[in-house]
Amino acid sequence: MDELHDPPHVRATTTTTTRPAPAADDARPIAPRPGRILVVEDRDDVRLGIEQVLELYGYQVADARDADTALRHLQLDPDSFALILLDLVLPGSLDGWALRDRQLSDPRMAAIPAVVMTATEPEPAARGRLRPDGWLDKPFRVATLLAEVRRFAIADADAAHVPA
Repeated sequence: MDELHDPPHVRATTTTTTRPAPAADDARPIAPRPGRILVVEDRDDVRLGIEQVLELYGYQVADARDADTALRHLQLDPDSFALILLDLVLPGSLDGWALRDRQLSDPRMAAIPAVVMTATEPEPAARGRLRPDGWLDKPFRVATLLAEVRRFAIADADAAHVPA
């Protein structure tokens, strides 16, 4: 698996953007830590592909195809998560934006870093509201996914099926 793509019937616009670095007050240093990675993605093929790659590299993964399921995972045991990989467009009563709002407003979940995965580019003000710890523009390469994940989560070397 080289890249994770949207299906052919989904039209995505490719744009080149320059993102300013976060202000010193906005940046929060996060040391990689052990724990599960919650993959929140509605497309089964993308979600399962990400899950397989992460497990291959020794990460423990929980997954959710909608925000309600993700929220239940987080509320049940927030301390077990090292990272959330979050798609913004999700089915159901909550989308990725609402999930992130709820996560940030709950002191038990607010410290869990979130990397947004999306094929759309929100306006800068809206993006700022998300306060993402990382960003993956879809489609992305597996190497890019792993580099972003390694910033926040520690893999179990004994569980990995590929050399470190």
